[in-house]
Amino acid sequence: MRTKLLRYTVVPICAVLLIAAQSAHASCDDRRAPGIDWSGCKKTNKMLDDSDFTGVRMVKTDMTRSSATASRFDNADLTKAVGYRANFDRVKLTNTILTKSEFSRASFRKAKIKNVDWSRAELGRVDFSGAKLENVSFVFSNLSRANFDKADLSGVDFEGAYTYLTHFESLDLRRVQNLTQIQIDLSCGNLETRLPQGRWIPDSWPCIE
Repeated sequence: MRTKLLRYTVVPICAVLLIAAQSAHASCDDRRAPGIDWSGCKKTNKMLDDSDFTGVRMVKTDMTRSSATASRFDNADLTKAVGYRANFDRVKLTNTILTKSEFSRASFRKAKIKNVDWSRAELGRVDFSGAKLENVSFVFSNLSRANFDKADLSGVDFEGAYTYLTHFESLDLRRVQNLTQIQIDLSCGNLETRLPQGRWIPDSWPCIE
């Protein structure tokens, strides 16, 4: 009797686990659409341009060398996502979570980025040229050699961010938050860079290429 009961108990559990595993695997093959869950999926070298990724979950998703130009990532969760050398030019990121993500050498030129948590992220050499950033948290993120040429920075939080050779040339930094003099000394700027109150242009500016 006990053996029979055990058999009838184990079989349904195995079936449930099998269905769950199949569902998790199938989600990576789902077509791109708002609200999809591509968490943990490998989406490298993909063409994802002009897509609506509103409300998606891409936790730990690998988008290395993919292109998602002019796409929307509103209310999306990209925690620990990877986008090394990916192209996100002209994307729209609003209320998006990008904590602990890795986007080294990615391009976000002319992107619109608002109310985004991009803290503790790896953003070395990212190109933010011409991007508009509003209320973005770069708290404790690596921004070394990132390029903010002609970017609009308003309410951007640089607390604890690593700014070695970060390009701030000719930018208005008076509306950013928690940018220390040490961070400014490490970065690159010029006489046209407008600094927050109480900060000054270091002798190391402009940087020597």
